Amino acid sequence: MLTRGLRPAVTALVLASAFLMSACTSGDTPRSSVPATIAIGLLVPTSGANAALGQQATLGAKLAVELVNRDIPAQPLPLPLGPGAGLRSGAKLTLITGNTDSAPEKVEKEATRLVDEGAVALVVADTIDVALPAGRVTDLLGVSLVDALSTSDTFGELNRIGHFRIQPSDRRMVSTALDLLYRQRGGGQYKRIVTAAGSPAGPLADEAAALKNSIEDLSLAAGYEVAGKDHVVPLAGSEAGQPGGLVTKGDAVLAIVTSAAEASAANELAIKLKGAAPVIAIGPAVAALDLVKNPAVLRASGWSNEFAARNPIAQVVGAMYEQAFHTKLTEVAADAFMATLVLAMAMDQSVDYSKQAVRNAVQQVKLPATQTIMPWNGVRFDGNGANQLAAGVVEQRWPNGYLVIHPAELAATPTLNL
Repeated sequence: MLTRGLRPAVTALVLASAFLMSACTSGDTPRSSVPATIAIGLLVPTSGANAALGQQATLGAKLAVELVNRDIPAQPLPLPLGPGAGLRSGAKLTLITGNTDSAPEKVEKEATRLVDEGAVALVVADTIDVALPAGRVTDLLGVSLVDALSTSDTFGELNRIGHFRIQPSDRRMVSTALDLLYRQRGGGQYKRIVTAAGSPAGPLADEAAALKNSIEDLSLAAGYEVAGKDHVVPLAGSEAGQPGGLVTKGDAVLAIVTSAAEASAANELAIKLKGAAPVIAIGPAVAALDLVKNPAVLRASGWSNEFAARNPIAQVVGAMYEQAFHTKLTEVAADAFMATLVLAMAMDQSVDYSKQAVRNAVQQVKLPATQTIMPWNGVRFDGNGANQLAAGVVEQRWPNGYLVIHPAELAATPTLNL
């Protein structure tokens, strides 16, 4: 039992109290050849339009570092640590932060500075246009980069050696949505898949294009008809969120959302099609649906607040986070927490703390579902750095918030009529 016999609420109080106390010291003396501290670099926006995202990610990463460094009884995630606090060697972790300002042109300078200051590996939590150059520069620097937020399938085409992505890919989320529809359609209720999309620019346009291809390929493979490329419902422009005769009863709509405006348009579409065709939002901006009034659209996501409230480990981590920072654990904070913790586990298993050794250790990380705070099957990276065990859920809005309705084994409630 991960909580060692304690009920989650009790364990959370023990852990939260220990987290706020000074670190206990172990009687073991680190070997002289082992550095006292090992640095992880964190690339996040601490200023600019995405500063709130950076703040959440920073708090999540800090919690992961503290969880490793503190001598906490009944530790909720079973890191392979030795006696006492810190890594197995006795070294403690430190976190040094670089401000990306969500500006791609700043990434190289900040990543290089973090490595020059001693970071042996990096975590990035930012938008895709920042994550792309971050992967490129860390490849050149020879360090590992664990990406907390990116879902784009375009990363698999880059052949980056040390760019590891923990989130479920966009293609995986399409499969999750289609699995729900297959489960629901019974006697052939849904026969055709229609795509809805906006008109993003830059890397988001590439991600949206890849998502459109995945929707078509996977839908056809699952036995659905697919509306043609000239039958895409707009999520941008003057007709945003208007079905325009492109959707009929018996269809299901997969809406690609890359911005808050597109998420809002997808919700308007779901309201207009209620009772005729379900709309499932997919893409990097699904979290923006939290801000939409009267949400009717379903959403496919790699995180669920509702599931986290039922996951004993997530309950404990959430209690620690709230006790330490006086705010509730958010999706971005949880993502950064997991990315940092994965990197810490790799460091603990590394033969030394060289860049190459840490990179090799990240590639070998294996974390089962029972030891994460996410609704995934665990963490295990393939040769392209993608998390093979990342999984998604589909949520539906109920009066008290979004609830998981798929997969069935994680759902707390039966699916409403779609």
